[in-house]
Amino acid sequence: MRICVIDDESAVRSSVVFKLKSLSDRLEVFDVEGGLEAMDKVRRIRPHLVITDILMPDVDGLELLSRIRSELPATRVVMLSGYNEFEYARKALQNGAVNYLLKPIDPDELRELLTAIEREEKEKLAADFQNGAGQLADQGIGLELLGADEAEMWFDEWTAKRVRLTEEGGAAGEETAGRIFTFRYNGIARGFVSRCGWSEEGSFAKPEQFAAALLHEAERWETDRFYGTGTALRRLSEQEQRRETQLRQAVLQAVKDQDPDRLAARLTAYLAFVEGFSAPQVRQKCAYLMAALDEALTTKFGAAIVEEHQLAYWTSWVDRYAVWRELRDRIEAFVVGGVRALIAAEQAEPHDLVERAMRLVRRQIGGQVGLESVASSLSVHSVTLSRLFKQQTGENFVRFVVREKMKQAAKLLAETDRKAADIAEQVGYTDYRYFALLFKQAHGFTPSEYRKRTEC
Repeated sequence: MRICVIDDESAVRSSVVFKLKSLSDRLEVFDVEGGLEAMDKVRRIRPHLVITDILMPDVDGLELLSRIRSELPATRVVMLSGYNEFEYARKALQNGAVNYLLKPIDPDELRELLTAIEREEKEKLAADFQNGAGQLADQGIGLELLGADEAEMWFDEWTAKRVRLTEEGGAAGEETAGRIFTFRYNGIARGFVSRCGWSEEGSFAKPEQFAAALLHEAERWETDRFYGTGTALRRLSEQEQRRETQLRQAVLQAVKDQDPDRLAARLTAYLAFVEGFSAPQVRQKCAYLMAALDEALTTKFGAAIVEEHQLAYWTSWVDRYAVWRELRDRIEAFVVGGVRALIAAEQAEPHDLVERAMRLVRRQIGGQVGLESVASSLSVHSVTLSRLFKQQTGENFVRFVVREKMKQAAKLLAETDRKAADIAEQVGYTDYRYFALLFKQAHGFTPSEYRKRTEC
């Protein structure tokens, strides 16, 4: 916290400065002589708090208060007064001073004043952080404020700030100096907002710029975590986007042709091409590829049309793998192995497989039931199950699971008084907004609307 102490008496200033510095070594205290130049110094320093005498020659404390309130409205002003100056102090409070202190200053009163100001700043920061976290939650980002060290710096637009993420529990010594506040990111990382230089990459000034700075840092951190620290990233240009589409279509065609060797070569080429883009981009591309492959393996049409529920399922599947090497190897094994298993299954098709799969889904509807878990229970490859399911029912397996979950949710809404969010978790959805979207698509009403209609 930057503090200006203004008085025309050097001894008074020195006493107040000494008492302030003895309270905390994090305070930046400036000794400012009263007079015509006092306001010029305040403008240059831009303090968070001004402690000024009321009665001074040339420019008194009340006039100084008026100028500060006009030019630096975020700066708090505390007046110093003697016992015979109470009327001036009362007028100062009416004009916007936050408090007044009697001379000579009692150290305990000074400590209480700073504690109260710090508490107010932390409350302001917490409210502002909560508002920003609510906006970022719409993008699937969960934030939790853990603590504030220099809350007053958060609203100081003349202080450059940066965001850094580290592994939860990891070392963060470099972030200790100048730390403004600490937060948790998506439950897996610890974040810090700290003071920095203006030339530093990713620096920002205003609180409303935090979201963009965090997204930039999250991309860097997640990519380092995904590939390994220090990976040089490529940017996805329009030309590369077209190339990515061509390579994906080549993979899909090899799947439809049921040619495992050609598929393995094309899939390896595709994965090598997307490697080096940011982690969020690679995850998005891989999720779309898996959803398109899911559709290509089960549809009789030439083009694979990816539906929202399929993309959501495969996005969740991709997110299980924290590092690129694991995800790449799993995709190759799943896809190529799936086609080989499909070729073998078509020669010895288990006729009751689909019926058994449907019974398993209905019996396990409250758990994390999915394509791989059901296929594993039936001792078949996921691709085999997906293909046979679509052939025999005309419905995609993932869509069937969603439909069964929504039927169960509707039953629970109608027959119990449990909260809709609890019901969402019971049928396997931790993201209530996504659950509500699927429920409305299935039944034409939101969960709350559906419950009201069943109560009539």
